Amino acid sequence: MMVECDDAVARDASPTEPLLQLAAAGYERAQRDRIRYGEQLRAIFQGRDARWEACIDVDDATDVDVRLREIRETGGGPVPILGRLYAAAWRQECEMGAQMQSLIGRHPAWPWLRRVRGVGSVLAARLLSRLDLARAPSPASFWAYCGLGTVAAEELVCERCGARVFVSPGTRVAAAHTPPSGHGRCAGTLRPRGVTDEVRVAQGRPRRGERASYDMEAKTICYLIGVSFVRCGGPYREVYDERKAHLVSTHPEWPAKRAHLAAVRATVKRFLADLWVAWHEAEEAAAAERQGAPVPATGSE
Repeated sequence: MMVECDDAVARDASPTEPLLQLAAAGYERAQRDRIRYGEQLRAIFQGRDARWEACIDVDDATDVDVRLREIRETGGGPVPILGRLYAAAWRQECEMGAQMQSLIGRHPAWPWLRRVRGVGSVLAARLLSRLDLARAPSPASFWAYCGLGTVAAEELVCERCGARVFVSPGTRVAAAHTPPSGHGRCAGTLRPRGVTDEVRVAQGRPRRGERASYDMEAKTICYLIGVSFVRCGGPYREVYDERKAHLVSTHPEWPAKRAHLAAVRATVKRFLADLWVAWHEAEEAAAAERQGAPVPATGSE
């Protein structure tokens, strides 16, 4: 649902990006609250939270999703204060989503983004609110910021079967692995041998207490965009299909999930590269227009 910005936003002549950042931050915070309160209510309805047994008679026929929708609209429920918090978070999520939809139309990259199948206004606004073209000299800068860059791999060697496994430095691997013979699974211990520049792998998640070297929220948004490409079809679905077919043929030992995730990752990287080019061309065209110079033709689609 499209709505107009409030009066303060409509009169604001400042750049779109700071306003988009505020709206996106509010949306993400409200969404986290709504999910948290919703899961608490779900646990109450399903009898998994013994603290509230006196508040509700659990009925196996209760449609929990229907009850949650009712509480979103009216508040209340078996624990009224929790219901009001849930309803308030839902309203704020909707309000911030509407603000993002209104603001995204003023972003220089939106004319290109709106034609990309699988990227709606809310996902686009959340992503653009976290990217800064002025600090990205190349498409690779977007990849690195979103956690899609690669790092030199750490080699692990199995002391039982001799298998070599390459992972992000510091990653602990406890699962069984495929032995060099390619048959069965080996549960032998993998010992680190050191970091090698010959193989590069995806950046790993930071361990507890460590600071991430990339924007974890941006990485989550990129994953959601990649999944949307797979579901919605279009040019980026074709990129995904081609990449997945290549990975399956060159890495037959990979599980299906690994090939899928690697293909999604490659697809999103292509999308970010195209976004960087389209955004850069839009900024150049806007600058030329402000200076009264002829606007250069662009080939971006």
